[in-house]
Amino acid sequence: MRAGNLLVAQGGGPTAVINCSLVGVIEEAKRQKARGAGKIIGALKSIDGLVEEDLIDLGKESSLLLKKIYNTPGAALGSCRRKMQDGDYARILEVFKKYDVRYFLYNGGNGSMYTAHMVNKLALETGYELNVIGIPKTIDNDLAYTDHTPGYGSAARYVASVTREIGIDIKTLPTPVSVIETLGRNAGWLAAASSLAKEEEGDAPNLIYLPERPFILSSFLEDVEGVYKKYGRAVIVVSEGLKDESGEYLGSVKAEASKDGFGRGLPGGAAAFLAGQISENLKLRARSEKPGLAARTSIKYIAVVDQSEAYLAGRTAVQLALKGRSGEMVTFKRQKGRKYSCKTGTVALKSVAIAEKLMPASFINPEGNYVTNAFIEYCRPLIGKPIEVFPSLAGHKFRRYNIEDEINSAVTIAS
Repeated sequence: MRAGNLLVAQGGGPTAVINCSLVGVIEEAKRQKARGAGKIIGALKSIDGLVEEDLIDLGKESSLLLKKIYNTPGAALGSCRRKMQDGDYARILEVFKKYDVRYFLYNGGNGSMYTAHMVNKLALETGYELNVIGIPKTIDNDLAYTDHTPGYGSAARYVASVTREIGIDIKTLPTPVSVIETLGRNAGWLAAASSLAKEEEGDAPNLIYLPERPFILSSFLEDVEGVYKKYGRAVIVVSEGLKDESGEYLGSVKAEASKDGFGRGLPGGAAAFLAGQISENLKLRARSEKPGLAARTSIKYIAVVDQSEAYLAGRTAVQLALKGRSGEMVTFKRQKGRKYSCKTGTVALKSVAIAEKLMPASFINPEGNYVTNAFIEYCRPLIGKPIEVFPSLAGHKFRRYNIEDEINSAVTIAS
């Protein structure tokens, strides 16, 4: 492989740790200068920036700035959701040739891995020497062939923390029922993470509904009524990807303006819809909460293990590319043992690009309204240290005042 420049881009929805991968790429590429890495180029606005030649020299950024970027939310280079058009891949290769790019690292999810695969395929077909490596990223945790995905741990920590806080609030001044909606179009990994909020029986969340199981409204209402009768309140977590029996997203907006760059209707509104159904059918006061994008942007709830693994993924991608590897994505392989640890591996881009990792049956309870202990054991290490446990004054009551007790006490002391 001849020496050349390295280009990195960030694709799709950002995560709280996507910039950790970027910093990993830049710092490792600087260390690897002697092995053939030339300039370190960043594509602004992802593929849009490549097509438009909107590029920057990342090798000139200071260590101080990179340290700050490491703890910055959003995609520092900018991202996009571009539906690739005829000629886009050829245009990208044209830009690579113009700037002598020989290493292309793409940080993203399923769609980004497909784009990386197609760029690699075209380079092979045309004889252009190019090493393409994918860096995994998504809060949805739905990339296949990897134990988990950088970005998920921090989003999971956020969801679990917010669920616990809402549960405490409802105990304080009860709105009898609260429905919390998380992101997740087809996979319920993020909604399932709310289970880490529960410390004791009756704590939030009481019910969890995932898109991997058919959603039946009548069963849902029975579940909610049963929880309310038992505890006098109910906190329910649902994925935005829940669909009704006709296959439509619950409460989704069907307007053309709500579609994303791939023409997909945006799910959302499930919690508001279900809160309305609870109020109408069970005659209980219910409200909905939708943290939405906060789950993927919150730095306050970031998981340190997620940050370090995202950084490792970026560094590993550079190392693989400079060793002549191409057409692969970095993966994480969980090691056996009581103490959590992961090693990196790889998978072919063409394999991961067309696959989607859903919650396995072993992670969902038979009733389809909660997760199993197997999921909790899987997820718990990914959020790092346990989420905060708050104190309570419950149970420390004063005895009712009795004048005779006070007199008797005084007599005892005097004697």
